[in-house]
Amino acid sequence: MERTATFEVVVSGTKGGQPMMPEDFDIKALRELLTEVEVLLFPGSSSRDRPVISYEVQPGSVRNLFRTGVQAVAQTSAVLALVASSGTIDMLEPRTARALEAMQRWAQEGDVAFALRTSLPGSPELIIDRTTHYLRTEAVSVETELYLYGRVVDAGGKERSNIHLQVEGQGIHVIDASKEFLEGLDKNILYHRMGVRAMGRQNLQTGEIEKNSLKLLELIDYDEHFEEAYLKRLQAKARGWLKDTDPDQYLNDVRGTYGS
Repeated sequence: MERTATFEVVVSGTKGGQPMMPEDFDIKALRELLTEVEVLLFPGSSSRDRPVISYEVQPGSVRNLFRTGVQAVAQTSAVLALVASSGTIDMLEPRTARALEAMQRWAQEGDVAFALRTSLPGSPELIIDRTTHYLRTEAVSVETELYLYGRVVDAGGKERSNIHLQVEGQGIHVIDASKEFLEGLDKNILYHRMGVRAMGRQNLQTGEIEKNSLKLLELIDYDEHFEEAYLKRLQAKARGWLKDTDPDQYLNDVRGTYGS
């Protein structure tokens, strides 16, 4: 069984002129906090794929304790250390950055403070309050077209129809797809390996794709096997326009005057 550790979020402030206690922490605020903590601990996983996160609340302002696998807590501790030392969240994966941004906005709007720490030895403490500014700088992401390849692990949705694509090494990408498109598919794509052409937002500093920003443009049948006949057809097509091309002259034309 995997060892566990604790991630702690202490919420402090006043209510009616008195220090906040657990009974002052409204269920709506708790629900929002639970959502962001799940992202901080498991930014690339869905609720169905990740390990269990248990929850406990204790007095001492409002001490929210989350216990889960030690590896996830260690990774979160590293994020806290990076943010605390750099004073910025611009280098973070978009989902993680948005979770800390949410706490920063709560601190500014509700005049509360957050202390984030873990139970691991030497763990740093990250303070978020009205004096901090953990918000991403403007224009750190751009719209881009991209191709993704992976396994479809879910498709559909009652209110927001989408495709969940499990990409090796990247986790699950949620890609918006219209109900009409999904209804018109001539085969069941669930658990099939597929290619996806999509539009989404990419962080200019980290190169990370905002996984929940994707909109489907095209679904591509994905064949992992090498198709020699297909490759030969492509080579034959290329040969037609390359036969009269001088390679050195072509490279010079592409390079232009750069470096001359």
